Amino acid sequence: MAARAPGTESTPSAAALALLLPDALASRDRVSLAPSGRDAGVMLILYDVDGRGHLVLTRRSDSVAHHRGEVALPGGRTEAQDRDLLDTALRETEEEIGVPREALAILGPLDDVHTIASGFTVSPWLAHHPGGRPRMTAEESEIARIMEVSLADVLAADRRLPRHADIATLRYPLMGEDVWGMTARILRNLADVVHRVAGPAAAP
Repeated sequence: MAARAPGTESTPSAAALALLLPDALASRDRVSLAPSGRDAGVMLILYDVDGRGHLVLTRRSDSVAHHRGEVALPGGRTEAQDRDLLDTALRETEEEIGVPREALAILGPLDDVHTIASGFTVSPWLAHHPGGRPRMTAEESEIARIMEVSLADVLAADRRLPRHADIATLRYPLMGEDVWGMTARILRNLADVVHRVAGPAAAP
């Protein structure tokens, strides 16, 4: 039998993941870091286009204070009015790419991560946009590019990476961009969770 190339047939849709992920995220042993005083929340938005799962990444502008020109997730630093880091992620997502919080169904948190260069503690949250592709408009002073990335491409790239990758080797080539650092660590965490809930078809 010929080997099957990684493709969408082995990748669950965003709608299917929206049913599976809440229980999986709630029951896992999540890495939760103590507040550092430099805390941020980011959002992974999952949605379907023609039945195929996608997620949103951004490339930050060259005028922002931190992580200039890097590929990131919608989100940012907590502010005094935010109730918690989920509230931060929702507020920043609406400010950066124009997706309102009421359009998103929150599925749960991934592992907290600590950024090496800027010293932020970051809480990533997964959400489903049940209406398909969300309407998105970049806030030009912060966001240079909105990237709609196929979940199948993320999982395929993850399969090619070392299972015990370090900062030099954990890099996802996606849509002509080099995705590394904090964002790459969050994508690896997402891939691990998807592999766990989707079974052998999506496993590396």
